[in-house]
Amino acid sequence: MAAPVRYQVMNTVPENWIPLIPVHLPNNNREIQLQRAAMPRILPGDPAPPEKVQSLTSLLRQGLDRVPAQTYFLHQEEVPRAGTRAMQYYQRARWTTGEVYTWFRAEKQTGRGEASSGLGFDRLVDQNSKEG
Repeated sequence: MAAPVRYQVMNTVPENWIPLIPVHLPNNNREIQLQRAAMPRILPGDPAPPEKVQSLTSLLRQGLDRVPAQTYFLHQEEVPRAGTRAMQYYQRARWTTGEVYTWFRAEKQTGRGEASSGLGFDRLVDQNSKEG
């Protein structure tokens, strides 16, 4: 008889989830900063080893294109408990003389409250569930 549950080592998170982990500053046991980390991209049935999911925008990509890749840190005060939404887009306006100006804009807003990636380890899940 089959068990109604199955063991799940780890579930998946959205591709756009870039984790920031707390690390101690060098030679300091009290002060911390947030360090950019990465989640593995695991594709079911793919025999290749998982690759790290990298940021596609320049906002959290700083240092990734260098050889070797540089570590990126944020002060913990920069990320409020409600979270932060960082966006990039083009903006266009027409001046009084009729000239058109276009520029690339980055904007930071307070998030919509605490969020969770849903990442979980060592779980028992329903045998019939489609959880990843």
